[in-house]
Amino acid sequence: MTDLQETLFPAKKDGKSGYINSEGQIIIDFEFDFFGSREFTEGLASVLVNDKAGYIDTKGNFVIKPQFELAMPFSDGLAYVRVDGKHGYIDKSGHFIIPPKYYSCYSFHDGYALVNDTVTSKGFFIDKTGKTKLTGRNFLLSEYREGLINCTDNKGNWGFIDIDGNTIINYDYKATRPFYEGKAAVTPKKEIDGKPNRKEKCGFINHQGELIIPQIFEGADMKFSNGFCAVWNNNLYGYIDTKGDIAIPFEFDFTDRFSEGLAAFKPKGRNKKYGYINKSGNIMIEPKFTAVEPFANGLAEVIIGKEYERFLYGYVNKQGDYIWEPRR
Repeated sequence: MTDLQETLFPAKKDGKSGYINSEGQIIIDFEFDFFGSREFTEGLASVLVNDKAGYIDTKGNFVIKPQFELAMPFSDGLAYVRVDGKHGYIDKSGHFIIPPKYYSCYSFHDGYALVNDTVTSKGFFIDKTGKTKLTGRNFLLSEYREGLINCTDNKGNWGFIDIDGNTIINYDYKATRPFYEGKAAVTPKKEIDGKPNRKEKCGFINHQGELIIPQIFEGADMKFSNGFCAVWNNNLYGYIDTKGDIAIPFEFDFTDRFSEGLAAFKPKGRNKKYGYINKSGNIMIEPKFTAVEPFANGLAEVIIGKEYERFLYGYVNKQGDYIWEPRR
């Protein structure tokens, strides 16, 4: 996230943004208007000053001065930024490697990025020189993950292709999600062999397209994380493990993905606050927050308050203790 010596966390104080360490000590003073990217990636983080975004290092020094309308995290050595309503990619010196000409784009992963040149574009993939690698003859919704891209054919059915456009998993699904930890969530088509399919349940396939977790869930989170995946049936959330076995029963109004052994949840019933459970389903931090983020490097950002204009932002450790008291 930052360097090997210290991890930094974005925090707020008196309406300004800065960075603290894991003990709540101020490392970079509160002198920015907002965060463009919350985390340091590849040694840099984007911040906003006077409605312009630039990049700072872990000491708070500007490496790329504020000049962009939007600046996203670095990935694969490049970051996408917006200038005059168009997106392009810069390197860590702030020079454009791929000029701003796209309507929208995504971060690079494994050497490729998904971009759109218009609002109605079907999307296409480029390499790190800006050369088109794969054109959007299908509607490309997914980023390039684990060597595969989930997309549709011209009939709206979903399947998977590789970066060269070869069909790897046939277009046999109503919906698909990207691969994470070797698994992808899929939902079968409304008709199978010309006959209505009324179940339309969600299951998981492997890279060979084999169904490895049965299609018995009404819905599933986008990805496995820490070996678990949130799923739901009858409007209640629980978790499955990598074998598809129920690891935590369906007994929550909401659950998020696991990170560092903990996951956010909302209890069943009238309490609409968030807390955290462990992989046994035991409550580790009582539900008392308006909103929460996953744990990262030992801390999680939490929000308290009833209205957005009055939200207070703080950090808790895995015992639920504040290391940074909620404030604006």
